Amino acid sequence: MEGGGHFRLLVLLGALAMIGSGFLPWWWTGGQEISGVLLPGLQGIGLQGPGLVIYGAAIAALLLLDIGYMRGRWGFVLDVPLTYMVIGLVATAALLYRGWELWSVGYLPLPQSSPGLALATVGLALMLYGAGTGFGADRRQWM
Repeated sequence: MEGGGHFRLLVLLGALAMIGSGFLPWWWTGGQEISGVLLPGLQGIGLQGPGLVIYGAAIAALLLLDIGYMRGRWGFVLDVPLTYMVIGLVATAALLYRGWELWSVGYLPLPQSSPGLALATVGLALMLYGAGTGFGADRRQWM
């Protein structure tokens, strides 16, 4: 991609990572043996609670990228870095809330035990970084 349009590639990669994170475990509990009794293991994926906001934000970003691509050189009024930044900030708020929610019940979400949460964090970082780099480019290069 030439010029400032490369921010869309980072937004795309971030949105795809956010979608993929919804299908991975975000928390895991159980699976231990207590007094000779094996407790069943339970896990939750990202398509629950605040994870749905993250998933929806990724779908919205992909939809805007697709409409902007279809419109071609005429552009689309919402296919600008500010829109992707707002979408990313909404998803970040949902991710922070979910992290706090898990932490408040005594679960420390580490990347090894919650790969979905880690992938969502990487996806959001890519989306926000991509949107941020779009601000530094000349507006004519967005198209």
